[in-house]
Amino acid sequence: MIDIATHPWMSGLLGDEEMAATFAPAAELQRLLGIEAAWTRALGEIEGNADAEHIALSIEAAPIDPSDLKAGMAKDGVPIPALVRLLREHVGPDLASHVHTGLTSQDVVDTSLVLALRQVLSLLGTRLDLLDQRLTDQQNTFGYRSMTAYTRMQPAMETSVHVVINRWRQPLSALISDINDAQNKIGIVQWGGPIGVRDHAEADALGVAFARHLGLRDPEKAWHTDRTVLLEVAQLLSRVSIATGKIGEDVALIAVAGTGDIAFKGGGSSAMPHKNNPVKAEALIALADYVATLSATMLRSARHEGFRSGRAWLLEWLTLPQMCVAAGAGTQLAACLVKEVTCIGSTEESERKDQ
Repeated sequence: MIDIATHPWMSGLLGDEEMAATFAPAAELQRLLGIEAAWTRALGEIEGNADAEHIALSIEAAPIDPSDLKAGMAKDGVPIPALVRLLREHVGPDLASHVHTGLTSQDVVDTSLVLALRQVLSLLGTRLDLLDQRLTDQQNTFGYRSMTAYTRMQPAMETSVHVVINRWRQPLSALISDINDAQNKIGIVQWGGPIGVRDHAEADALGVAFARHLGLRDPEKAWHTDRTVLLEVAQLLSRVSIATGKIGEDVALIAVAGTGDIAFKGGGSSAMPHKNNPVKAEALIALADYVATLSATMLRSARHEGFRSGRAWLLEWLTLPQMCVAAGAGTQLAACLVKEVTCIGSTEESERKDQ
């Protein structure tokens, strides 16, 4: 698969380096090590293991390269068995039995995903704040001007720039609020063991301790087959892309109408130097459509058969990070596009007001 987020030139328009870095192999590996260390500390607290802190520190410092997990992923369908083998070798035979005991691969990978998604949501919230501020700035600059409203892709009636931009801003406040709520809701550990039954005499205390060491909460049960919280994040990503795609679609519509209601810094043509193409607006539309297709795939991935699923889980891995990067790229592009709009609305109306 081509990774648009890191492609040498396609990433210049469609990529998101900050978002992609959240899912980079080195970042993922650090999260996996941190989760294994947090579990070791929690288990040590509950079971009174004096070596737990020493083992946890050793796990965090383990000299493992992401490529060390490649063969294990190919063999086991998940990187954790290979990681655990390397960690047990690293801490030595006397302490190996204290590594990963009571966890399962999905506990570790799902908890890592939770930590990643909290970063994603934080970044999206910050960017939507910036986008809203830039839209407000454009309202303050051009809001008094008149421009054409469009219905069903046809010129309809006269309206104001202020009203048009209000349409773009309308979903943002609710999105920002919902993203803040989702950051708290998604902040839960995954722990259930092999079949999600939390087979430990002091399961409640262990779950709380595990979560505390990661700055998360314990949901008091495993959610191996209940992907509701992930679907809620996916829905937020879709809503973000709908909001940014709306801006792109409207700018493209106004530009193609040729009424002179909008001026922006567009892109050039190799064959027609006179052209000023609405490149960022087009990219926003494409990204929004892409996220919409991935959203349907996320819905399909949420149906996990039995007590744990490999098939559905793999589909989730293929889909959710791409949604995050695409939605993130849309927030960046929208903020850039809005900033690059140099004029919006009728200059005649402005001249009349000045007289």
